[in-house]
Amino acid sequence: MPRRIEQVNDLIREKIAYAIESDLELPNVLVTVARVDCSPDLKDAKVWISILPDNRTGSTMKKLRQQQGLIYTYLKKKTVLNRIPHLEFIFDDTEKHAAKIEDTIKEIHNE
Repeated sequence: MPRRIEQVNDLIREKIAYAIESDLELPNVLVTVARVDCSPDLKDAKVWISILPDNRTGSTMKKLRQQQGLIYTYLKKKTVLNRIPHLEFIFDDTEKHAAKIEDTIKEIHNE
C-alpha cells in the first residue's frame, strides 16, 4: 500500500475516532475505530468499528450509519483532504474471536 494512502487512513481513523467521542451521543458504549482502509482513488473508505458491550452493537452501528453525514462534515472541516471518501462502517469482531481463541488455548493448557 502506498505511503500516502497509509497516511490518509491514519488521519481519517484519528479524526473519526475524535468525532465519535466528542460529537455523537453513545451512552454506556465504548466505540473504537479499529482500522480504516481507503481505496487508492480515495472515493471510498471502509471503517472497522469495535463496540463494547457486544449487546449494543446493532443499535450503535445503526446510529453511526445515521450520523454519517455529521462525521463526513467533521472530516471536511478538520482535514486538509481535497476529497473526503464515502464512509462504510463495518463491525470489527476480531477481539471477540481473539478472546474465544485465548479461552480455548487456556482450556487446553488446563487439561
